Amino acid sequence: MDEPKANYPNTPDWLQPNPSYNATEDATPTINQYDERNHTASTFLQRLQKLAAITSLLLSPAAIVLVALWVSNESMGGGGLSWSQGESGRVFNWHPLLMVTAYALMNAGALIFRVSGTSTYQASIFTSAYSASSLSATAYPRKRGIMKYIHGTIWSLDFVFGLVAMLAVFKSHNDPISGYIANLYSFHSWVGIAVLSLFTLQFLVGIVSFGGLSGSSRLGTPLLMEIHKYTGTYIHILATATIMLGIQEKEGFVGCSYRVNAPDLVPLLNYGLIPSACKISHGLGIVVLAMGFCTTFAMARFPVL
Repeated sequence: MDEPKANYPNTPDWLQPNPSYNATEDATPTINQYDERNHTASTFLQRLQKLAAITSLLLSPAAIVLVALWVSNESMGGGGLSWSQGESGRVFNWHPLLMVTAYALMNAGALIFRVSGTSTYQASIFTSAYSASSLSATAYPRKRGIMKYIHGTIWSLDFVFGLVAMLAVFKSHNDPISGYIANLYSFHSWVGIAVLSLFTLQFLVGIVSFGGLSGSSRLGTPLLMEIHKYTGTYIHILATATIMLGIQEKEGFVGCSYRVNAPDLVPLLNYGLIPSACKISHGLGIVVLAMGFCTTFAMARFPVL
């Protein structure tokens, strides 16, 4: 016997409702099932962030090694370092060396709270900061205070490195023996000045508002702390972009192109024709780009599901 159909005369048979359908037999996942899936996804995301932080920290010394090899290349003003007049190329080499080193240190300073388990974001994931860090109520503030001290020390070194690096540029460009070169004419230099200015402001605000070893803020408020975190991440992104611009600008002076007598349809076949200094700087740029992505991802405050 045919099953009865609802009376929908203007509706095709294949759209007619099935009276025998039991909704309970095809129930959607329950709220508890959704919560479990969200928790699994959130845990997986936190593990990815931890992996990104470790990757970025491992890339930091690699960046320092690459920039040291780069400034040692003969194409970089004769290679090596100097602070003497008449050797402006070698004087300038202090700039990329110190800036990339400062960036690598800043990477460690930015991630130190996450890798040590003392960030406020990690504490919010658990019911209390102490369960997150597996420390007692006395040990947790002490550990966070130590991390703050290391964080501030790293940023102090970065501040000094940044000033000396900028001084190296002006000294090399105003060398009466090597010849004078204009200052602050490139987009890289403009962005660099902006980054250094923001960095200085961030550094001073951090010292005044959140300085000390007690693990607690002095003048800082929760709102100011959130602004401090956002600005720090923004400065890191800007620093990444500034280094990339600087590498591109310097490669223009070094000359990374090669001579071809026919259409260069498969550039990879001519990879060996690229100057060695440019191969190193290409590698440095890729490492810096990877560091920027990994650190930004590791510091992101994803919602805890």
